[in-house]
Amino acid sequence: MISLSAENGEVRKIQFTGRSTYILSLPKKWMQEMNLKPGDPVSIIREANSSLSIIPRAERGSNLVNEATAIISEKESVSSLQRKVISIYLSGYNTIHLKSKTGRINPAQRDAVREVIRRNLVGTEIIADSLDLITIQVLLTLPELSVNTTVRRMFLIASSMHKDAMLSLGEKNYELAKAVVKSDDEVDRFSLYILRNLTIATQNERVLREIGLKNTADCLSYRVAVKSIERIADHSFGIAEKCLKIEEQQKISKGLFDKIEKMSHLSLAVFNDSVEAFLRRDYVMADSVADRVDNIRSVENDVISFLNKEDKMASHEPINSNIRLILEDIRRTAEHASDIAEAAMNQTIGEVITVERKPTTAYDDKALKDY
Repeated sequence: MISLSAENGEVRKIQFTGRSTYILSLPKKWMQEMNLKPGDPVSIIREANSSLSIIPRAERGSNLVNEATAIISEKESVSSLQRKVISIYLSGYNTIHLKSKTGRINPAQRDAVREVIRRNLVGTEIIADSLDLITIQVLLTLPELSVNTTVRRMFLIASSMHKDAMLSLGEKNYELAKAVVKSDDEVDRFSLYILRNLTIATQNERVLREIGLKNTADCLSYRVAVKSIERIADHSFGIAEKCLKIEEQQKISKGLFDKIEKMSHLSLAVFNDSVEAFLRRDYVMADSVADRVDNIRSVENDVISFLNKEDKMASHEPINSNIRLILEDIRRTAEHASDIAEAAMNQTIGEVITVERKPTTAYDDKALKDY
């Protein structure tokens, strides 16, 4: 007989009343905590694992409305304050109060809060701003952007950043390179938004379904994919920054740029296919991505060999050092795409394997009993 401890829950018997009604009593303590009384409506939802969730009607359809208060000191650095705000946001709180320990929030701290909201936090606004208190409210509700929709937006921005960075390298277009640098903030904002939703979804299966996921295990795969896309955007940012360091008079030969561009196209193709495989839950497509990453490494070696030959004919040390770093950014883009493909395979492996269950024999029962 199995006995459950208080930590694991309570065992209650199902009762039968009338001709067709099954009833189950609810814990008194839970009723009091939920402010429920006889006659109040509740919603009963069947979860993915066939368990049932009982949700007070007032909470159905609402996000996890909760508040957090953080005390900030006058000497707290602006970067530390920004990290604190982001951490609270990622934890899933909808209302964030920043209260001064000394009774005054200094102007630098106030500007830092405004900046992190503008640059990093989707659907977030300051709703109260006084001498000693700043209140931040998350206004965006969960179903407005599904996780898949947001992942695809991140992919499109990161992919465009990479293409524009390469175009700025070929055309020496510094304005375009600066635009790529600015676009990185947009990817970071969507990344934090998804990570926040994943945190909430691990605690609430209703939220899990609302954002478009099947089970909590998917949250791990999506976290890997999101962080990988964010890293790819960072590498596009890196390519653009290195383009800005290459001076107008420093020339990149057509032969060299063609080889770099070929490597870039291959890397972007791997990125595209890895994200498509992930969103479509296509194991075979994801598996094919891993082999192609090795091909990109061989192309990188070919570009470096070409670069070394050019370097012997003429000294271009400043430009060549930047080119080598750009090649690394392109290769790392493909490697992060491979991580997305691996996440897709981990997510869908259960759909391509057959689990055989060995029937229990009398001998097995006896051995188990003896054990």
